[in-house]
Amino acid sequence: MSGEHHTIELPSTLAPSPHNGTAPHGLSTIDEPAATLLGELTLPAERASVPRARRFSRSVGTASGVGHIADDAEVLVSELVTNAVRHATVPGSALCLKMLRTGTRLRIEVHDQSAAVPRQRPVDLMEETGRGWFLVAVMAERHGTDHTPSGKSVWCEVRAWPRDEHSGH
Repeated sequence: MSGEHHTIELPSTLAPSPHNGTAPHGLSTIDEPAATLLGELTLPAERASVPRARRFSRSVGTASGVGHIADDAEVLVSELVTNAVRHATVPGSALCLKMLRTGTRLRIEVHDQSAAVPRQRPVDLMEETGRGWFLVAVMAERHGTDHTPSGKSVWCEVRAWPRDEHSGH
């Protein structure tokens, strides 16, 4: 690989589907259960917040009985928080990490004060950065961005719990 640049394009099959059970702005559709907040952490938009967010993720995962996906959840939290810190409009401004249960999925949200949304771009394997959104797209079952009154929420979901036998799904 000496001197060569390798680029990975995110296949369109990995992009979020418009028929994924989420209405515009991330609102649940009628056949999707309401979200239950498992944990919430407010952090400053600074690099030291990333390891703190990872520890919080592992703690919430263990307490919620989803230790089997703790590593994946930790990577996803790390990528979302790192992106929010890197692109914060005001360094040190407040970020809010939320972890929720939505039916059989763990939903990870990072709220910040910027309206700028993550954009898909080619991944250069020779670069040290720039793979976060690609990792989220590959690892998560669903992912997206919702505008909020104070900025935006960047989120992803991974299957974490077995299907509810009583829900009929």
